[in-house]
Amino acid sequence: MIIHQCLRGWLKRYGEPFVMRSEVKRGLFVQPPAGLLRWFYSSTELEMLPRPLWLVLFLPDIYPLPDETLEWRGGQYRVLRMLEFRYPDPDPLYRLMLIAPV
Repeated sequence: MIIHQCLRGWLKRYGEPFVMRSEVKRGLFVQPPAGLLRWFYSSTELEMLPRPLWLVLFLPDIYPLPDETLEWRGGQYRVLRMLEFRYPDPDPLYRLMLIAPV
């Protein structure tokens, strides 16, 4: 699919490396939008989350599990949530994970 090829090229060019399960992957790291956080967590739960929170967009070649760790920019981060986006095929086009420092 052309969208998958474009996304792969975009991540190769602009993505930052991170290590998960001893494999180096590339992802785009951004601050998560407040609406997405409110979708997953109540205001009380949001206050209790460690900061800073990051949202990572990456290719669907790995499936991160909740509480799994990754290394990025010399720090350890824990996976809080993971989302998959599919269009129009049943196979995921890309994945997002919400991470926080360990």
